[in-house]
Amino acid sequence: MTDPHRQGMQLVDYIHDLIDTHTHVELYTVREHGGWVPRRHATKAPALLDQLWAGDIPSSTAEEGPRAGYSSKPAARLDALDTAVRIDLEVAAWITDLGETPPLDGKAALRLLHSLVPSAEAPARRAITADVRRWWIRARVVTGWDSPAWVPDNTCPQCGERGTLRVRLADHVAACTDDTCRATWDESTIGLLADHIRSESEAEKQPKAGPGPCWCPVPKPVVPDLSRLCPRCGSARCRHALGARLLDTIRADRERMGA
Repeated sequence: MTDPHRQGMQLVDYIHDLIDTHTHVELYTVREHGGWVPRRHATKAPALLDQLWAGDIPSSTAEEGPRAGYSSKPAARLDALDTAVRIDLEVAAWITDLGETPPLDGKAALRLLHSLVPSAEAPARRAITADVRRWWIRARVVTGWDSPAWVPDNTCPQCGERGTLRVRLADHVAACTDDTCRATWDESTIGLLADHIRSESEAEKQPKAGPGPCWCPVPKPVVPDLSRLCPRCGSARCRHALGARLLDTIRADRERMGA
């Protein structure tokens, strides 16, 4: 399911979704008269900041068609409130840097920041736009308005922590939940994250070193290739690398015999 009006969003669009009620559109199909018929489901969505402060995270049970209702989850509520606080602090920091006093209300502060962008220097304008887009991505990921987040069993390419990635496949956005990282990806960078997940998953399918210390036999054996290296010491002659290479040979022989 995708939301077609998300294509080519500008700064004003990101801010609108963060502070104003907006229309959320989901595309899905139903089977009628022996064929599949496209349908559109439009929903009036509360402002993303309102959703974060309310801590009401949508249910993750619906995969297609009209979305399910809200259901509170303690962990999700804390993550939502944490995200709301961080956005408020970062907005206030930008307003202060631009020489103004930030309002106490988060929405008013974001509106003020938007009004200050045209008069800012070009580097500041680019940085503010990038931050607003990051806040929008983070809010969409945390609130889960589009679809349940996919949590891959992979490390974050920015901080190296495992299990912290949250990916919204329908919206092509992702975020890291690690407190010191908070990296985000959108449609322009999600491909890099996908490549990282794919390559890491492929690498982890390779034989792992067994228990015990590294040991390289003496005299050193002749190694025909460097296709397997010990992940601990990096040697192609270590018993871990030799064992993995032997497994490759056995598998290849079995495949030839079964052919």
